[in-house]
Amino acid sequence: MKLYIFEDFAINNLVPITYTRPGFEIRCGTFTCIERLIRNLPKARISLIVRESIAEFVREKYPEFDVNPRNIEDGIWMLGNVLWLKKDIDYIVKSNTQVFKNENKIIAANLNAKEGIDWINKGGPLKNRTLNKDFSTKKLSSRVINYLWDVVLHNPSQISEDYFFFKNEENKNDFEKKNVIAPERIYADPLSHINSNVILDATNGEIIIEKHAIIKSFSYIEGPAFIGENTLILPYSYLRQGTSIGPFCNISGELSQTIIQSWTNKSHYGYLGHSYIGEWVNLGAGTTSSNLKNNYSDIRIIINGSIINTKIKKLGCFIGDYSKTSIGTCLNTGTVIGPSCNIVTKILPPKFLPPFTWFINDKSSKYEWDSFINSMEIIRKRKGMILSNHEEAMIKNIYFDF
Repeated sequence: MKLYIFEDFAINNLVPITYTRPGFEIRCGTFTCIERLIRNLPKARISLIVRESIAEFVREKYPEFDVNPRNIEDGIWMLGNVLWLKKDIDYIVKSNTQVFKNENKIIAANLNAKEGIDWINKGGPLKNRTLNKDFSTKKLSSRVINYLWDVVLHNPSQISEDYFFFKNEENKNDFEKKNVIAPERIYADPLSHINSNVILDATNGEIIIEKHAIIKSFSYIEGPAFIGENTLILPYSYLRQGTSIGPFCNISGELSQTIIQSWTNKSHYGYLGHSYIGEWVNLGAGTTSSNLKNNYSDIRIIINGSIINTKIKKLGCFIGDYSKTSIGTCLNTGTVIGPSCNIVTKILPPKFLPPFTWFINDKSSKYEWDSFINSMEIIRKRKGMILSNHEEAMIKNIYFDF
């Protein structure tokens, strides 16, 4: 079966995360969207349809997949930023219906080669909202991620849904010396390490702990929660309901219904609530985000220059890849920080900071390119990695766009 996973015309509504990555890499629950599709369709031959500005970087990250292929085959097309339900995937695979929608947008299609080529020649899903109006259509129930706060909202239930992939795994982790509540709803990989005096409370939802994750003593993990591979949870940490921590992170302090992509450090005290944090982010000691206004009004967020009423009472911050905060940084409700920002301030920064902002004590300037690249190379070297030419070129394109 041929599968095309695509971005669409609304991809820019998912900034700041999609400045530097495709929409199908958004993490919600236990997996990124593409990881969930691969698990559900393990035998599919996959091609990826993305913006040309990130195409070379995506090719480097996914060498096993075709990216923006020239040759289009008969196949299934699926929108990447959707929380796909297995029942919907199974229906699409077996159905003769041609177009599938939710929230009045195309989220999947069964197209033959000619129909796929025609769509691409007209700009494809990144430029077109519609397909042939004569196609048969059906509404599905898989949830579309239109904005990053949708991820925050759905994360607790998505963790519980993703537990399906772990509930039949053999759970050999020794819970004897731990304080465990509802162990039947906890999966801890046998190669994870949970110290004594850790509380795992799955009363309100499942807890999933992947291999080589380490949870230090006196931490409290409240389900639903996900802790990714090789992530370190430091002593006295409190992970409240609905939190997902991706792989290779260092985490301390208190988090509530927060998603951290991967490779990010929050190694000190401080609170993050109802927030989404990208990759290669470093949060200085005491960095704290407000997630509730004093007057309990709806939180408004600036996206692409427009102020959007989310109609949500609790939202924290949204921080793009490669950004950093200094010690004691406080962030207002609904703050959006673009990728590659550096924040050093004793006062609240603006609620929107564009990419490459150097914000120091109420003054904004543009991060110097050479200084930024030097910093990134040092960070990667500390992890035994390098900054690839394709990743640097992608970031450089963003730098000169702002």
